[in-house]
Amino acid sequence: MNEADTELLQQFIPEARDLLEQAGRSLLALERSPGATEPMNELFRAVHTLKGTSGLFDVGPLTRVVHTAEDLLCAVQSGRLELTGEMADVLLDSLDMVGVWIDALAATGGLPATAADEASSRVNRLLAQLGAKAERGNGPGGVRSGAAAGPAALPPWVAALSETASRACGTADADGDLFAVAYTPDRDCFFRGEDPLGLMRQVQGLRLLLAEPVEPWPMLDVLDPFVCNLRFHAIAAAPEAEIAYLFRYAPDQVEILKLPAGWPSVAPGPGLEDDTTFQTIVDGQRRLLTASGPDELWAGRLGAAGRALRGAILYAGRPDLAAKLEAAIDEAEAAASPAPLLAFIGGMAPAAVAQARPTARAELAEQPRAVAPPTLRVDAGKIDVLMSLIGELVVAKNGLAYLARRAEEGSLSLRELAREIKDRQALVNRIAEEMQGAVMSVRMLPVDHVFQRFPRLVRDIARRFGKHVELVVEGGETEADKNVIEALADPLIHMVRNSLDHGIESPEDRLAAGKPENGVIRLAAMQDNDNVIIRVADDGRGIDPVVVRRKAVEKGLLDPERAAAMSDEEAAMLVFAPGFSTAATVSDISGRGIGMDVVRSAVEKVGGRVTLSSRKGTGTTVELTLPLSMAVSRIMMVECRGRLFGVPMALVVETVRVPRIALHRLRDREAFVLRDSVVPVVRLDRLLDLPDARDPVDDEAVLVVRLNGERLGVVVGAFREGMEVIIKPMEGILSNVRGFAGTTLLGDGRVLLILDLRELVV
Repeated sequence: MNEADTELLQQFIPEARDLLEQAGRSLLALERSPGATEPMNELFRAVHTLKGTSGLFDVGPLTRVVHTAEDLLCAVQSGRLELTGEMADVLLDSLDMVGVWIDALAATGGLPATAADEASSRVNRLLAQLGAKAERGNGPGGVRSGAAAGPAALPPWVAALSETASRACGTADADGDLFAVAYTPDRDCFFRGEDPLGLMRQVQGLRLLLAEPVEPWPMLDVLDPFVCNLRFHAIAAAPEAEIAYLFRYAPDQVEILKLPAGWPSVAPGPGLEDDTTFQTIVDGQRRLLTASGPDELWAGRLGAAGRALRGAILYAGRPDLAAKLEAAIDEAEAAASPAPLLAFIGGMAPAAVAQARPTARAELAEQPRAVAPPTLRVDAGKIDVLMSLIGELVVAKNGLAYLARRAEEGSLSLRELAREIKDRQALVNRIAEEMQGAVMSVRMLPVDHVFQRFPRLVRDIARRFGKHVELVVEGGETEADKNVIEALADPLIHMVRNSLDHGIESPEDRLAAGKPENGVIRLAAMQDNDNVIIRVADDGRGIDPVVVRRKAVEKGLLDPERAAAMSDEEAAMLVFAPGFSTAATVSDISGRGIGMDVVRSAVEKVGGRVTLSSRKGTGTTVELTLPLSMAVSRIMMVECRGRLFGVPMALVVETVRVPRIALHRLRDREAFVLRDSVVPVVRLDRLLDLPDARDPVDDEAVLVVRLNGERLGVVVGAFREGMEVIIKPMEGILSNVRGFAGTTLLGDGRVLLILDLRELVV
């Protein structure tokens, strides 16, 4: 694949993903409101555009699936078919498969080896919904076709074919019916996402393909590259209905005529040994196969070379060799390598063997493939803000050079120089803060980036369980850092699955409880200062604190006395304990004792926290509070044994000074009472194994943090200031050191270690 194709593929992949997302959303909306016009139009437009753009690449299986899906949508749009749940399942499954192939294109530059078989399976399921197998034999409707044409009725372009070209096409009586296809695309077809050449290449049994300009080519300075100025002629051995079906959306642009039996009417050839015309064709196919590197589109070249050579062999009166050639073509296409076909050619023309360069599949695999880099779409206005700030920064930089020159000349007193430096520093600081905000805004994405996958998830699981569930999404426009958005995906999936499985009751149970038959799950997002809050609420059965206490005791998570002393709110929070589950049976959705503990771990890993509230018989609400950004973090510096460390501010609840006499030992740990609550205490110097050289103090500096939903006091030497920093992860031999989240640089050039208290305390 050349550089231009690689760039085109990298543009296609994000566009294809957007089209798939739009198609999925529109299909779900159409399923909820079958008569709605706008979702139908959006769905058809997305699938049609995807079909057109995919034709630019060698992704035949993908194009086949999308093309057949478009046919099915045409039937729905015209009213010939009604969209059913089963039909939606088939369409969604096909779109999912296309999404997998798009991911493969992004990763490797090509489709998986199983794509052809998977495409056949999806196409058959789509056709079963469409009933197209029966319709295909009923005539294309509008395509000009005709019975076998006599010699006098042959189109001029067929009659004008040279004898060699006619022979290369083979004969009708040897291979079944042959059809002449004349296709003149609309001049503006490119603007509709159509690919005329790609369409012609999909004609089955293609023996000959010619292209010619409709009008003489204009001079380059007036040539319009967006106007199609080509017409195509082809000879094909395929059922007429199949050819007509391929051109069903352009019936007025194509003409299909059956060629007479025995065409071309020429005598059998003289044989392989002394036919110079045949040898010319053989050499031509060899050059076609070896003219360029193995990164070309082998499938198209193998097909063209093999079909032309097969026609020449049949003309030469050797059907036995034609059968062997078929096997060589199949082997070459399966291996994505011309080696088997070159070996066949070399066997007929020994002189060509030395010139041929067989290319093994392993050699093909070693070639660089087009891999699409990760992309992030950014509003142009945000880029304009950055450019404006860069302009200000350049002016400020030039001012520093002017100030340095004045200082060297001695034209400024020390007081004046200090004042000038402070003014310049304030200007640079203001620009830096604004640039920081502008860069962070570039990384911001709407949470709808994650929310948009849940309508499909809720629909599929609800259908599987036989439940009626409505998903209400609010605040999808709320923005958060790209990394925070990506970290949200797995926790939200666990929470929504739990609501569907454990929360929402069956329609029968809901009616018996006096509830509406349809359950509701609300997925909401909102911004709260420097945090984004995500809330998942359902109106299901809620959490029974009695059952939770009993399960916790049965699993050994609590002793009976501790369980009995817990409030209902504390008991509900036990669902976040590792290994806890109230499910009576294990399914592929939930019940294995994993999920909610994963939610809390994932959220706390990015500096967030989880809260839960539930009422039996009414419903459950889980709330995630996460930082807006992970690019710049706020930390608090603490001192311990003369060393400075950083603690993420998201973990800090408060700072207190505790008299030494107020620290009490409970078993093997220290603790103190803070506003009628017992807070356990650990000492940072012991966690870090620092030299024990403490001087007696009257008050201990205690940093109160929240870990795993519980408060913990960390005794440090002294509190220092808070600041915003960019944390760099530990690298090299330090990457496996536990207890440190990373490092940052201080203003004086020193390296500050950022503590990972979760790892230190465990």
